[in-house]
Amino acid sequence: MLSCVITFPSVYHAFRAKKILRENGILAELIPVPRELSASCEGLAAQVAEHEVDRAVEVLGAKGIAMLQKGVKLIQAY
Repeated sequence: MLSCVITFPSVYHAFRAKKILRENGILAELIPVPRELSASCEGLAAQVAEHEVDRAVEVLGAKGIAMLQKGVKLIQAY
């Protein structure tokens, strides 16, 4: 299954993003920043469905939420 993540400069931004996405009908799950994206593995990322990532980035940008990486695709192994 393919999903995308959006990373943020702080945990505060991640929690605000989740709230804003929920208010706009976009399902997002907060996860630890994947090791592939940050050597320190610190912080939170929003995981969203691939088909919703463009809309999610647009909504967050319009609300002034700072994002570091926007819509990075990750393959999840099951």
